[in-house]
Amino acid sequence: MPRRILFAIRSKLGDTLISLQCVRAFADAHPATQVTLLTRSAYANLLRDEAGVRVIGFDSRVEMALRLLWLRFSEPAFDVLAVLWGSGPPIRLIGRLVKALRKIAWSRKFAPDIFEEGQMPGDPLLIDPAASVIRAFEPGFASPRALSVPSLAARYRSHSGNTAIGIVPIADEARRNLDAASLLQLIAQLRRQHGEAPIRVFVNPGNAGSEALIALALPAGCELRTFRNLSALVAQYMELAAWFGTDTGLYHLAAAIGLPATVFFGPTQPHKIVMPAQKNARVFRLAALGDTHCEEKTCTRPLCLHANLAVWSHAAVATRLEETPPGCPLRSLPASALDNIRDCSPA
Repeated sequence: MPRRILFAIRSKLGDTLISLQCVRAFADAHPATQVTLLTRSAYANLLRDEAGVRVIGFDSRVEMALRLLWLRFSEPAFDVLAVLWGSGPPIRLIGRLVKALRKIAWSRKFAPDIFEEGQMPGDPLLIDPAASVIRAFEPGFASPRALSVPSLAARYRSHSGNTAIGIVPIADEARRNLDAASLLQLIAQLRRQHGEAPIRVFVNPGNAGSEALIALALPAGCELRTFRNLSALVAQYMELAAWFGTDTGLYHLAAAIGLPATVFFGPTQPHKIVMPAQKNARVFRLAALGDTHCEEKTCTRPLCLHANLAVWSHAAVATRLEETPPGCPLRSLPASALDNIRDCSPA
């Protein structure tokens, strides 16, 4: 009987797509193994055509429990339950409901009586939790070095003549958002670089900070595109020639499709988030920040991000230092710290 592995990912888009690379790499290396992935329905819908992986989606905790009960009573026990990412009581619930010979999670803290734990390095990259879980039962497993969803990438390659430029200015926290002034700077620079190519600004109305950008009068040739589900956004991504934006899960979606992407980082660490061998990825951050991570969570006017974009766009900085929180690390640096950015793109 072939080995049966159940992978579970219960997290946000970026974490899910990064962790998925480990599932994809494992399935490709072990085609005789029956691989099942449990994840949120919004992401499961994107992955429905992935070869060698059965994908089961859920919208709520109750639906997740029902799906797991169906697996428990309709199928043999799994050889391994591998929880690659997620937190809180739902992880314990997954561990209790799944029949498996071994149960391994990236962290045991949610259910130490149920799970083994993967062995992570001291300063983990975003992919290390998932890779550590797989190495607990497959010691020779090598971490993937690039992000791709082959079924989506094949769809993107089938499109020809794409000319539109996409911008994603909003993330899921204010300190990674472009404001109206920075967005207009970016549009002006893209117009200089790409001539009359149509520019599309993608905004989820449900995200904080979206209201100001939705109300913004965009220059001629620019169009605001709102979206509320990922399937609709993917269809629009397929029409793009290039992607520009901030550190958000929607960057990971662009990378997974194979869309050339330029990402502007502020407080977060590019080397932990962008895969080391990612093709067609350009990454920029203020040079003065180095590889450090900013812990100032209250920031709503990210000078580090706005200055990064301003230097790249040959424009004036849109945010003043006095508008940042007292804990902003840029306050202890000379004013010249805002003048230089670093190309952090994968080699």
